[in-house]
Amino acid sequence: MINRRVVVIMPDTLLKAVDKIAYQQYSSRSAFVREALKRLLEERLLEERREQMAKGYKRMGKINRELAEEGLAGDIGTMEEYLESLAGGGE
Repeated sequence: MINRRVVVIMPDTLLKAVDKIAYQQYSSRSAFVREALKRLLEERLLEERREQMAKGYKRMGKINRELAEEGLAGDIGTMEEYLESLAGGGE
């Protein structure tokens, strides 16, 4: 993996907050920024996947309902036959 130097401009207050955490919990400012960016990218990717899944569920909703209703219709017919056999003495 090739590492590249990147210049980032930020307000002094943000830099101080970054440095406070970076030097307490990470080996360097760069390590902290790498981890922060990695986490942000992972969160964005996860959010995109959730949005795609939600869209898919919405698109498939009608089809899923139709399939469920078809299954219920078949189950109702089977149940009616079963109840009739019980009422007829199991014949």
